[in-house]
Amino acid sequence: MDFASLCIPDSVLLNIEKVGWQTPTPIQSLVIPRALEGADILGGAPTGTGKSAAFLIPIVSRLSLDDKTGIRAVILEPTRELAIQVASVCDELVEGMNLTAGVLTGGSSREMQRENPDSIIVATPGRLIEYLEKGWLNTETVEMYVIDEADRMLDMGFRDDVAKITRELYNRFQTMLFSATLEGSGINEFASMVLNNPIEIRIGTGGEADEMLPSNLQSRAYYAAGDTQKVKILHHLLTTVKGRSIVFVKTKERLSKLDGTLRRAGFKVATLQGDMSMAERRAAMKRFSEGSADILIATDVAARGLDITGVSHVYNFDMPANAAIYVHRAGRTARAGARGVVITFVLADEIGFLERIERYTEVDIERRAIKNICASFPPKDGGQKHQSEKKRSRASTQGKGGFDKKVKTEEKKPHKKDRLRDKKNKGKPDFALKRAKKAQKLAQKQQ
Repeated sequence: MDFASLCIPDSVLLNIEKVGWQTPTPIQSLVIPRALEGADILGGAPTGTGKSAAFLIPIVSRLSLDDKTGIRAVILEPTRELAIQVASVCDELVEGMNLTAGVLTGGSSREMQRENPDSIIVATPGRLIEYLEKGWLNTETVEMYVIDEADRMLDMGFRDDVAKITRELYNRFQTMLFSATLEGSGINEFASMVLNNPIEIRIGTGGEADEMLPSNLQSRAYYAAGDTQKVKILHHLLTTVKGRSIVFVKTKERLSKLDGTLRRAGFKVATLQGDMSMAERRAAMKRFSEGSADILIATDVAARGLDITGVSHVYNFDMPANAAIYVHRAGRTARAGARGVVITFVLADEIGFLERIERYTEVDIERRAIKNICASFPPKDGGQKHQSEKKRSRASTQGKGGFDKKVKTEEKKPHKKDRLRDKKNKGKPDFALKRAKKAQKLAQKQQ
């Protein structure tokens, strides 16, 4: 199947060809035809399967058929990073048409956004709510509405904001809701509030099990004694293995420190974190995408949805908070059939968590060492048995784990204490007799 078979207008097909998409992904081939018919869509698919194009192509296709003005489509994203990425793809799809695409997020100029309204707006809930409350957005012209990454928006506490935005877009004729998972977090209940007789489309189960590591991914780990050794390992790997890399850290303070360390070592670095301005974010993404920086240091706020081609390595400088975040980070490489490597630096007290990640992903992580830089992983349990195993080994000397009953072979003799008074043949003192003799002596003295 190709895109031409999906009844997409020629002008949109031309731009799809320019973008470089050749065949639709499974979620795209299922969603696009039904969305072009005008049906509400409830879509569930893992991250990185092409959900953005699945709703952008129908939007651009339908809106390109006439010359109406005003804001005609609203797309909600949970973070600024995702909003920028979706708007960037939309820009490519509307090239040469009577449509424009823009972002409505925090960190950018309100005046510029108000003076130059776009046909298709990609927004975060907070900034869009502000515009609605101040009357800066005319919702009467909005025809199409998309809620993307719905599960993450609910987890971030945007339920009420999204519900309010949905009520304001009362003239829309089509709504689409997409989520990495359609299970839990009240997704189905929420979908029933915003969708009208939706067509449900899932790739896989739409649950947490769908979050899988890319098939062409190699997983490795290095044992580190602390941050100083982590830096040495990272420096060695970045020097010896060329390619565009993303390094994940857990806080912006640690990001700033590592950024300075790598820059002093001569590496070309860009950074991405939560509280950067819009201009700073765009500049960082541009530097990394265009190759003026070959290392991107990011916090977890950028882990999900960060879609950059040509990333060969992902480094977990800090261990992720849970196994699902590990999968999200690792998914930034080995995309679209390419090969990639995810490397994790592990402290002594994190080895158990590394094993939990292996169980979660059902993929073995190769333990490695670098001569003169970092040692091998210690053997499990330090080469010694667990305390519980030691107890079992002692107990099992009787042949049945220590729980076999002893056979009574002879009559048990009463135990006799060996007292000093018994040796002197004194026996137990008669205190009553002593008191009587004392009283008798006292009476004789008084007489």
